[in-house]
Amino acid sequence: MKIYFYYKVDRGYYESAWRTWKRQGGRFEEHLLRTQHTLYSWRKAFSQLGWQTQFDLRSSFLLPQTISCHLPLTLSACARAALWVTRLDVWLLQKSILRRIQQFQPDIVFIPLGSSIWRSTLQKLKSEGFVLAQWCGLPANTMLKRDRANLPLFDITFQPANLEEGLRHAGAGGRIEYVPIGIDPDIHRPVVLTVEEQERYGADVCFIGGLSKQFHAERRAMIEFAIEQGVNIKIWGGYREHFIGSPILKVWQGQIWGEEQVKALCAAKIGLNFHVDHRTGELRQGLNLRAFELAACGVFQLLHRVPGVGEFFEEDKEIVCFDTKEEMLDKICYYLNHEAQRQQIAAAARARVLRDHTWLQRVKLISRVLVEELDRRQL
Repeated sequence: MKIYFYYKVDRGYYESAWRTWKRQGGRFEEHLLRTQHTLYSWRKAFSQLGWQTQFDLRSSFLLPQTISCHLPLTLSACARAALWVTRLDVWLLQKSILRRIQQFQPDIVFIPLGSSIWRSTLQKLKSEGFVLAQWCGLPANTMLKRDRANLPLFDITFQPANLEEGLRHAGAGGRIEYVPIGIDPDIHRPVVLTVEEQERYGADVCFIGGLSKQFHAERRAMIEFAIEQGVNIKIWGGYREHFIGSPILKVWQGQIWGEEQVKALCAAKIGLNFHVDHRTGELRQGLNLRAFELAACGVFQLLHRVPGVGEFFEEDKEIVCFDTKEEMLDKICYYLNHEAQRQQIAAAARARVLRDHTWLQRVKLISRVLVEELDRRQL
């Protein structure tokens, strides 16, 4: 069986891949895919299960990454910006995606949420009989308008939490299946850092993720409280303009991608984790990607409690949770002063994800659903 994946790679991931490629050499496409941890893991897992895969990570037709990687980063960024302004490049890219799919003739076309695929492209694929699947890890109310408009066109939507009610309300059709997130132990693992890396990434507490006022108001307020109370914390992610007038700006370190994220997690004594703002009941199942990444890296995790945590980790033995900003601060202080207990919990969490929560295990579930859909269509 054949499966095609398309995903638009953001500039930061491209630049991270470019720097690694310049240092290590090899095929640029492999470095680019490696920055997309989930897709990289899926390729391995689907291949192990006997699928023939094709991954298309372009964000431009006239200046694909395999060409732009040979240009200086500044020139490449300027060229990409000019092409996006014209919109011609975007239109040509959509046509090229269609041609690649038509040539490859996959059984499944898989397009994760956030891929910037045009509605007309999906409509054309459906009219030609292709089975369309997507991975949707966000509540419908936090999606871009474009992504919400595309929901009815997918035959199968995989969700890592109980988001179905909101997705249906937003117009999702077809089959919706719950598949939790997993990890790849070859990517997320304990890393021994150099002195220079420990200096760059090290902190008592680390947080990687978005902190916009629109979608992350609750976590933002809690992190601001921690900073104001003097917690030694480093914040990675988001954009500088989001933090003007906020204490976050004093500890904000910029954006990191790929292997840099793994190093930043491993350099911290405590990894803070919050879920995106959501409606009541939307997270009765599932945890976010960071919950599994922190555990796989062997980092002690302090999680803003969600109802689904017990499905994956035993609280106070494999993970520690909090409900309020005061409880968060108390537990940060406690576990910073109890290193042996902190390390014991982190080790137990790592053992748990390696046993029960790998991407290979999850992709087996995805593959089963896809095969069922293909079999149903042949009846």
